[in-house]
This record gives sequence, C-alpha cells and structure tokens, in this order.
Amino acid sequence: MSGASSLPDRAIQISDYGQERGGASRLALMLAGGLRARGVPVTVFSGDHGAAETGAGADQAGIAGAALLERGRASAIVSGLWNRQAVAELRAYLRDHDSPRAVYHVHGFMQTLSPAIFAALHPVRERVVIHAHDYFLACPNGAYFDFQDGAECARVPLSAGCSLRHCDKRSYPQKLWRLGRQHLLNRLMRDFLSDATVILPHDGMRAYLERGGRRIAGAVTLANPATPFLTGPARPAAQSGFLFVGDIHAYKGVFVLARAARQAGVPLVMAGDGQDRAALQREFPEITFAGWQDRAGLTELAARARAVVVPSLGPEPFGLALVEALACGLPVIVSDRALLAAEVVGAGAGLSARAGDRDDLARALARLAADDALVAQMAARAWGAQAQFGKTAGQWCDDILTLYDRVLTRARQRAASGPAPEGVTAQQQARIGGHG
Repeated sequence: MSGASSLPDRAIQISDYGQERGGASRLALMLAGGLRARGVPVTVFSGDHGAAETGAGADQAGIAGAALLERGRASAIVSGLWNRQAVAELRAYLRDHDSPRAVYHVHGFMQTLSPAIFAALHPVRERVVIHAHDYFLACPNGAYFDFQDGAECARVPLSAGCSLRHCDKRSYPQKLWRLGRQHLLNRLMRDFLSDATVILPHDGMRAYLERGGRRIAGAVTLANPATPFLTGPARPAAQSGFLFVGDIHAYKGVFVLARAARQAGVPLVMAGDGQDRAALQREFPEITFAGWQDRAGLTELAARARAVVVPSLGPEPFGLALVEALACGLPVIVSDRALLAAEVVGAGAGLSARAGDRDDLARALARLAADDALVAQMAARAWGAQAQFGKTAGQWCDDILTLYDRVLTRARQRAASGPAPEGVTAQQQARIGGHG
C-alpha cells in the first residue's frame, strides 16, 4: 500500500444504494469501511440517501430517491434517463467539497442516480474511477444476454442488429428505452473512456466493453474480494449434495441446473431468492430451497456441500459464490461462459459444462457425485490455488489505495503540463509529456 503521505484527501463512493442491495453496493460499503480504517475520509454519495443508515460509518450525501422499479412509470422513464436532482446535488457537492486530492469512485448509477452523474463529474474526470461490476458501460441491458432466446448475445451494442432485436426481459418498448439511455450514456462518457480509470474484476470483460471499436484507455484489472464460505479447508468428499448460491433467475441457469440435477439423481440445495423461485419450487419439489442466507447460514450449507454449481447462461464477469467456494477448497462446476471457467479448469479446481446444456451439466454432476477421489483432489487444488481467484478484503482495499495514488499522480502531472493543444487528447498530451 502507498504511504500515508499519498492518501487521498477524501474518497467519494458513488452508488445507487447507500445500503447493501446487491453486489455493487456491498462492495462500495466494504471499500468505504476499509478506507476509513486506513485513515481516508470517505463520503458515500447514494441515490437512496436517508433510506437507511449507511454502513461503514462514512459521511453521507446524495438524494432521497428510489430504484426505477419502485417508482411510477412516468417517473421511472424520465429520471432513469436524467435524474435532475442527482446531477444538481453532485455538482453542489463538488462545488463545496472538491479538492485536487479527492477521488470519485463510481460503483453503480443505473438504478437511482442515472447517467446524468457523468455530466457533473466531467470537470474531475481524471480523478474518477469507474468500477465495471457489470456490462452496463456498453450493453443496453447490462448483461450481453438475450433474455428472449436464453443465450449470450454476440451483437455489437447499438448496432442495427442490436437495436432491432427484442432481447429485453420485459418488452421491446423497454428495450427501446434502454437504447436511448445507452446512447445518452455513451455521449456523456466519451471523454471518460480516455481520461478516467475503469476497474475490471476480470480482464475478459475488456473485449465485451470494447466491442464495436470502443477503447477504454485506463482499464485496470483488479479481482473482487472474497470471503471464504468456511474458515478452514472444506471436506467435500464426505458430502453428497450440490449447492447453488445466488439470484434464482432463469438467466443464472437455474432451470438448466434443476433439470440436470434431476437427470443425474443428485441432491441440490438452492440458497437465494428471485423471480423464478416459485416456478422452480412447483416443478422441482425435490430441491431444497434455503432462501437468502447470512454468513453463518452459508457457512453451514457450504460445510455440507460436495461442490458449488455456477451454471450462468451469460458471460458472468466474476461470480462471487464461485470464488468464495474456491477460497475454502470447495470444488465448483461452472458454466463455460463464466469468465473464470478456463482458470478453474486449468487449476484442477473444478469442472466446466456448456452453458444451457442440461445433458453436459448432468454428466458433470454425476461425475463428481461418483468419484470421491476426484472431489478430494479438486478440493486440495482449490485450497492451494485460492489466492489466484480472489483477494481478501484487506488486500483489495490496499490495492485500490495504490490505484488512487496513481490516479491522483497522473491527474497532477496532467494539470502541471497545462491545457492540451487544440486537437490533442489528454491521453496524447500525457504521452508527449512523458507521463503516459
């Protein structure tokens, strides 16, 4: 970690939610707490300011808004494109509190804050860090997934093929609205792609975010932190059941998994909730549905698991449950579309199955169910390779502080070199000045 002299004056964590509601807000609050513990003043600027006490004891700012699906239709349509209150409050925050050593870290903005925040952040874009927790920086539905045909989408975002295709989980008018929002976001972010820093949890995200000829100049790969399900190494060879952890939604491959488990004749536990849970319960009464679990509950379930299954149909950027399983030596069966799949198989820590292929997944389940020696071998290799797949929260915070220092140093050097000549980008100017 950088020395105390290089700490930022303040780290502003910008998030749709100031309370834990999904992976992005969870990581934003985790980082806020870790930075404060290292002596960095932190503000959480959120779109639900005042809805609940923000974790980590950070200062709070933002707007008292709600998620798009929690608003009336007209309000959601308008504010989802341009939240006037959010941009006004963020501009006011910069006016009253900005300093040359303040860093702005954007975690999520599509649910409450809207793309408008980038208009407010434009003057400080060289001190902005954007965390790509998903594909919303490029893809209108944020997933590179066609929800109508249930498969990964290979189209170029905003191309004719993309624009004409009804891929939305709700309706084609909803897709048209998403297209408008993406056009607006792209226009607002044009300078950010060359001047800001973008964190990718996996380097494989870059090809998706740059599809169609875009280039993200300041992309940095930094794996997300993971808390192991267990405090010590798992003993999965003595167990019989398979475990799924996460959102119970068709996109996550839960129907394919349920059918494959029935075909392989193996017990399955699903920990989580989501819009497809009720349908799964009706069709597959043999599955144990554990609901959302706290850390103690996940620990208990993981201790009784033979392997964790991550059957996502689309290009899963990271997969927290996958990494939390590997970190305690628990083997995994992972969809081949998950960005970590090749690394898992290469480390000998699990098996891969073709996304959406029930028969292939059933074969993988049956193979692990029948081979105690293989499960024990994979468990040992997963335990030995745990550092390859994820970081501890402390390591992650230290790495982000080091990144902040680089961001601030680069911004200071660019400011010292003066305004760029007409027609010369900030990136080109940095190279001319010897800083690129």
